[in-house]
Amino acid sequence: MIWLIISTLLAASAAWLAYMVKKEKAKQKEMRNDHYQELEAMKEVQKAAMETAATSYDEKVLFLSESYQRDIEKLMIENEDIRKNYRNQGEIITHQILENFKSDLIQKKIIPPDEMIIMPNIFIPEGNGQTRQIDHLVLLSTGLYVIETKDWKGHIVLGLSRMGSHKFSFLAELVDSEKEETLVFDKDESGAFTVKTYENPISQVQETTYILSNYLQSQDVTTWINTLVFFNDDEKEVHDWSDNSIVKRLTNKEQLQQFFIHELTSKNRIYGAFQLNTIKHLIETAHYM
Repeated sequence: MIWLIISTLLAASAAWLAYMVKKEKAKQKEMRNDHYQELEAMKEVQKAAMETAATSYDEKVLFLSESYQRDIEKLMIENEDIRKNYRNQGEIITHQILENFKSDLIQKKIIPPDEMIIMPNIFIPEGNGQTRQIDHLVLLSTGLYVIETKDWKGHIVLGLSRMGSHKFSFLAELVDSEKEETLVFDKDESGAFTVKTYENPISQVQETTYILSNYLQSQDVTTWINTLVFFNDDEKEVHDWSDNSIVKRLTNKEQLQQFFIHELTSKNRIYGAFQLNTIKHLIETAHYM
């Protein structure tokens, strides 16, 4: 009887143990399935995140590419507009010199980018229904600068007058006794000697500056405007006989650059970026009227 009870208990224990083992295996299997499902879910989340990041990256690359392309196209249009609007090649050369110089000043941290504004080929109303063209207007923290560009080659006699004709005394009777004039001696393609007369660029830039000053005063901007005549052709020699001490005469890009560096390093700041942009806006408004 005892053995029967023991056998029954052993059988029950074995059955219970088998049941528990089976249950544990089922539990482990379920845990493995749950873990597998979690891994798969994590993979899906990671995959979705990577796809989102890749899409976002592609969109940013596309946006930057389009932005750069727009900038390039804008620069091409601006350069083409400059070429179309300029009256001569000399003004284009001056513009390139000024832009390269500005980039150099910014790189050397002499000026911030918004404190040098280069305005090419500007037209200002004279007040009589006419307009006056300015080759270049440069706005700096130290003031405003009007540049008259002359792309003349040959021997340039600047400021010739009847009283100061010197070796050209034979021209005394042909020269206006009331003003300085300009002669340019050169040779044409055949080698023949040529003499050309031009309007005096010193008087020209002073008249332009007077008109610009009057316009700015009408807009409640009172300022001293600096005047420059820039002879930018490499094949020239300037003989300066003018008595004018106000207009600065510059004969190469190095002199032009040194002039502006001296202005920036020796003169007081009178304008900030906001004021310069305000003046720019006023001049642009006049230009497009």
